[in-house]
Amino acid sequence: MRTRITEEYIEEKVEAYNVAIEALREHEPMSDGDPKMAKKLREQLANKLDREINRWLAEHGR
Repeated sequence: MRTRITEEYIEEKVEAYNVAIEALREHEPMSDGDPKMAKKLREQLANKLDREINRWLAEHGR
């Protein structure tokens, strides 16, 4: 049984992912330990979220 996904749900999900991605890329804390490593890890996570939302959109015909 497949649940119908509304346009509003899709827009909200995409917006939430985009906010998370932007926050990860723009975050500049002083207490991340090794700043270079922290930035690299945040960028990797942002890229993973970006791939995930693109995969999800492709699965749902977007």
